[in-house]
Formats: sequence, C-alpha cells, structure tokens
Amino acid sequence: MKKEERAGFMGLGDYEDAYEQDLKKRISRIENELESAEKDDESLRAFRHRKGFSLVSLAGYTNAGKSTLFNAIVNESVEAQDKLFTTLVPTTRALDLGGRKALLTDTVGFIEELPHWLVDAFKSTLDEIFLSDLILLVVDVSEKPETILQKLSTSHDTLWDRIQGVPVITVLNKTDLLEASELEAVMEEIGYMAPNPVFVSSKEKIGMKELKAEIIKHLPAWSSYSFTLPNSEKGMSVLSWLYDEGIVHRVEYGERISVDYEARTEIINRIKALELNQKE
Repeated sequence: MKKEERAGFMGLGDYEDAYEQDLKKRISRIENELESAEKDDESLRAFRHRKGFSLVSLAGYTNAGKSTLFNAIVNESVEAQDKLFTTLVPTTRALDLGGRKALLTDTVGFIEELPHWLVDAFKSTLDEIFLSDLILLVVDVSEKPETILQKLSTSHDTLWDRIQGVPVITVLNKTDLLEASELEAVMEEIGYMAPNPVFVSSKEKIGMKELKAEIIKHLPAWSSYSFTLPNSEKGMSVLSWLYDEGIVHRVEYGERISVDYEARTEIINRIKALELNQKE
C-alpha cells in the first residue's frame, strides 16, 4: 500500500474521504438554509401584501444616486458613496404616500454584463426588484446622453424579462447640475428609453412631492365605496380599523355613520360582507 493511500494516524486515504463527506454535508446544510430563507422571504412579501403594503423598489445603474434618493424620500440615513455595490443588502422603510401604505426598498446597482456568479450572490436584492408592485429606475441625468442610453439599456435588459408588466417610473436624478435647456436637450435624445419620467435632485431634495404623486398614480388600483356603519361602539371600532387599512375621504355622524372610503379590493369586500351580516 502506498503511503498516500494508508489509513490510520497521519494517513491520508480515510481522512480525505471523511473531509470530503464533511464538506458535502456542510454544503447541503447551507443550501437547505438558503432555500428556507427564500421561502421566508416569499412569506414576508405575501404578508406585506395582505396587510395592504404596496412594494416599491429603487433600481438603476450603480452610482445613479439611489441611496441618496432613498434618504431624501424617506428621511433615512443609508450609506451613499461613489463606488460599486455600496448597497449589498436590501434596506426597506415605510414610505408616506398620504394614506397609501408602501414599503420602499433600496437595492444593488446594476453594472454592464454582470457575471452570473455575481447575479446569484445578489439574488435576494434582485428579487426585491422583480417582485415589486412598482419600480423606480434611477438615472444620473447629468451624464452624456450616449452614456445614459447605454446604462438605461443595461437596466432594461436586467428588468424586462422578469418584471412581467410591473410599471416603471424613470427618476431622472441630479437635475441641479443642468440648466433647463440642457435638460431638455438630453430628454430629446433619451426620452424614448425613459418611461414615466420624473425630474429630481436627491441631494437638494427637489422633486420629492412630484415623485410621490407619480408613485401614487402607478400603484395597484384601489376601489372607492360609500356605506354606513351603526353609530355605536362596534361601528366606531370598525371605523378605527378602516383608518388603518385605507383612506377615509369623508365621515358624517348621525343616526348612522356615513363613510366615503378608498381601499384595496380585499378590504372593500370585507366591508360588503359586514353590511350583509348586519342585514341578516
């Protein structure tokens, strides 16, 4: 028996086999943990939707200013630097949209011809984009038009096959660096690649109101419904719940409580079911 095949103390054969088996077990355990984590992520997204949250993601070519925009629109303090992959783990915060509940997620920046192994490494943050209700595609509008078009093309190539009709708002960032005439000239060249454009300066916090209005415009549609509730402790309890689940446009108190309301279809259906139970 050759030395390299000898088992026992200081031998290599059996010890190599044991080491290989240990590695396989560790790889299998990690794969199972990752699969479980993905299922947990799916459950979390489903839970957010059930609670009435719309999911909005920031996407775009790296260094377009996504994290700065995130800070400006939700008043957070997320690291924003001029380098690749500052945002590696998705950061999610509540976004105030005047009665609509939304969660905004900052994600990893795209780069041209992203290697497959790197795509796999960032799968969780990319999934946040692909499973969103709305995508904010952030662009550095101060760059040369040909550069902007190339980066928009890269972003579109990453998105279109996976988002399945999810609306995209093109957020043209860093407008404070351009004169109005320069901005108009850029848009003449890139406009066909920039759906639903909104002009902002994340650094100067310009255009945030207009951006929120555009977000509301493209969120999944809610239904409007007018109805009455009993003017009682139970009716007031239901009214309190309605404020948590949608937008109460009008309330009038009389023998009954009259309500003009807007919410997702699931909540409207629950209101109609309550009305039906009251009649029975």
